[in-house]
Parts: sequence; C-alpha cells; structure tokens
Amino acid sequence: MIFGIVCKEDNTEALALSMRVREWIRGRGIDCLIEEHVSHAFGVESTPAPWDKADIIIAIGGDGTFLRTIWMSAEKGIPILGVHMGYLGFLTEVMEDEVYDALEAVLSGNFVREERAMFKSTLVRDGNTITSQHVLNDVVINKSAVARIIDIEVWTDSTFITCYRADGLIVSTPTGSTAYNLATGGPIVHPQVDAIILTPICPHVLSNRSIVLPDSQEVNIIVQSGKRSDNIYLTLDGQRGFPLEAGDKLVVKRGDYKAIILRFPQRDYFEILRTKLGWQER
Repeated sequence: MIFGIVCKEDNTEALALSMRVREWIRGRGIDCLIEEHVSHAFGVESTPAPWDKADIIIAIGGDGTFLRTIWMSAEKGIPILGVHMGYLGFLTEVMEDEVYDALEAVLSGNFVREERAMFKSTLVRDGNTITSQHVLNDVVINKSAVARIIDIEVWTDSTFITCYRADGLIVSTPTGSTAYNLATGGPIVHPQVDAIILTPICPHVLSNRSIVLPDSQEVNIIVQSGKRSDNIYLTLDGQRGFPLEAGDKLVVKRGDYKAIILRFPQRDYFEILRTKLGWQER
C-alpha cells in the first residue's frame, strides 16, 4: 500500500501535521508520498510523487485543498481522505485530533467508500474548445463588482429554459450544493441524488429561482453579453478561472469520473450538516 499526502500551502499547522502523519505512516512500514512544497518546508528528501501509484491520498487543509486533490486523483480513481484544517469544511470531515484514529480505521478496513458525481464542463469559443475540466462542486459564471448585469441564456438538451439577467449563474453538483450555491440561497441537495442545480446570482427578476434538473440532461449556457473589458469570468471549483466573451458557450453534463471519498460509519451526512450549519444551536 502507498499513501500520498496533499497539503494546504502556506499553512504552518497543516504542514506540521503533514509531517507528523508522514512519520506515523512510515513508522508502520508503509510508503508515503508528499508534495514538494512540504519537503522543501522541512528540508527532507522527496522523490517526485507518482500520484497515480498511490492507493489513498490524504488531503490536509480545507475544502480548497480537497478539491485540488480531487482534480489530481479523480481520473485515476484514487480514494481521498480529507483532514480538516480550514474554516467550514463540508468535504474534509476528519478533524485534526481524529486523524490517527481515522488512519487506523482505514488500515483495518473500517470505512465507507463513497462515490460522488462530477460534472464535465467544456468552454467553447468560435467553435474551438478553450478548456474542458471535471468539477466536483460547481461551475460559476460571474462578474466583477464594476461590471454590468450579465445576460445568460440557458438550454437543457434542445429545450430553452430562460435567459437570466443576473450577476451570474452557478451550476452546482449535489456535493457543491453546500458551497457557493448555499450562500446564494440555493437548495441543499443530498450528494447521492443525481441532479444538476442551476442558481442565479442576484437575478434582476426576483421570480428567477433555483432549478433542479436530472443529471441525465446536458446544460448549454450561452453568454449573451460581455467583452473582455466587462470582467466576466468562468470559475471551476474555485480553482481555475477564465475570462468570458459574448457568444461563449458552456456545456455542462454528467462527467466521466467520480470522486471517491473515504468516510466513516459513525458520522453521517446529516450530522455533518447539523454541525457545520449550527442547526442544533438555539
């Protein structure tokens, strides 16, 4: 078995925990790969990590670190164990003081292997593909603070839905429903539901609300307004951004890969919601 560790950069606590976890794993005679920025921070020798050889990757940080890890691992089907060192953390459910118990559970096979749907997002301009990327959380079109309202035309398969006049549009997976989608008033959707969630950002027409579609459909989005100077952007999982122009077409559909997350039977999805969202507070 080979473990890999992906760590949030410029976070001294996450870096220190990464090294402690590495030593714990190596102390049990198991190989452990680390990122170069971790080895540089502590002056330890590091071999370039062949991440496709890892059996499990531990993501130490917040949801951003977890999403970066998913981008590294989804195509290869490598399971991810998320360790929470960030702020809210819906994806990283293991706390710092639980990490060694979680690793013991992984080694003994006492875990749940959960698959999460991903979307494939393809940006097309003048018939040419600008980028094509799988996302776990969301695809977001939005504008800068000084840009005008955007006109965004939305189709599903060959059926016209509407033309949103808004500050932007979020296309969210069920996993991403507790991310930006939730902050803008969109619905929470259980991650095992096969759905695509469309949520406008500050729509000009107040009756424009979130729409939940089956993920068997393909969503086609056309930016009807905008130019380079308008500062309209496409953001993928909060990790990569691309400037948009009028006429750009975005195609979002169920992806070819699934994210594989290691969870534990003693903590269910609704317990995470209650804890993270403070539902039990009065």
